[in-house]
Amino acid sequence: MKFVIFADRSYNYIKPLANGLQKTLIEMGHSSEILYNGIYWLSDLNLFKVVIADIYRIYLNIKHKQKDLFIYRFFGLFFFLTAKRRKLLKECDCIIIVNNCPSAFLKNKRIDWLREKFNKPIVNYDFHYLPNQGWWKYMNEGYRGLEQYDWYLPVGLVTEFAIPKGIPKIYTCIGMDVNSKDLYPEQDDFIVLLDFPRPGHEIKRSEEKKTLEELGVKFIELHGRYTTKQIRAIYRKASVYLVSCRESFGLPIVELQLCGAKIFTPYLEWVPAHYLNKSINKKSAGLLGENFVVYENKDGLKKALQKAKIEFNASKNVEKFKEDYPFYNQISNKMLETFVLKLKEGAITSQSHEEYKKYNGFISKDDDYKQSDRI
Repeated sequence: MKFVIFADRSYNYIKPLANGLQKTLIEMGHSSEILYNGIYWLSDLNLFKVVIADIYRIYLNIKHKQKDLFIYRFFGLFFFLTAKRRKLLKECDCIIIVNNCPSAFLKNKRIDWLREKFNKPIVNYDFHYLPNQGWWKYMNEGYRGLEQYDWYLPVGLVTEFAIPKGIPKIYTCIGMDVNSKDLYPEQDDFIVLLDFPRPGHEIKRSEEKKTLEELGVKFIELHGRYTTKQIRAIYRKASVYLVSCRESFGLPIVELQLCGAKIFTPYLEWVPAHYLNKSINKKSAGLLGENFVVYENKDGLKKALQKAKIEFNASKNVEKFKEDYPFYNQISNKMLETFVLKLKEGAITSQSHEEYKKYNGFISKDDDYKQSDRI
């Protein structure tokens, strides 16, 4: 089958997710083409504003003495719908949009245009699944619900919330593959990586730094902007990663484990997408993999760091990650083929979304992801 994937080439989660999906589809014998400016094109941005933004990006790249730190957009958007791409869209069997909740559900005229013009199923590939993500109460009239797409391909289904039983299974959970030649252990010293500072968590960050200084442990605190090459070079040197707030998923948590790091969090609730042995139909917490350490307080952090420094083994940490989270390490060919078979059999069509709006009423407005972000 033929797939067109709408993605982005920025230094974020979209590009690695799209690349892993394309790689797996091709390995399974399918055709796949990624449109890297696709997400920006779907946003229907004002091109004059894009030009102004690009001029500013040129200035920033010169200022930072890096030609590719800020990515230019205008020409990629202006020439997006070429004759070749229209042909791809016309001949494909399915359009897959790699985008994250809640922005994936903004009302979108261009998604409507794609559906009307090419009559193809439009599918969302995301870390999450809207019904148990805790976003619904914040999605106002500027958003749509489950009727935005014809099917869903979540990386995982586990959060602290439950998938409502009234919603039929309109998803195929396929996992992800972000493995890359630049994600591997390269530690030559015990270094702690502090995530980007978050507003409201300044006191906790100050305590973390003080603890590290008292122990004489080297640390790096993330600031500003990095290219993928730059940030992964830092990841390869890190032995421990300190999560700075509640993560709805947290791709760095996966990438750092592929580099052999341990993941430290003060609260179990801050990493709900990484719960193990937790029912998707029950609202609760779960266990975490062996690479996770919940330290709770300053004394707990100090003891955990001392232990981690003595016992650190990057290769072992990589293997433990792959054992505990196989779907976060590799896309399930079996589940992806299940999805493809549904397309072939006509169980997923360009009209499938029309049945989904009625299921929005089952999504709980009591679920609130912000409740898990303790300060």
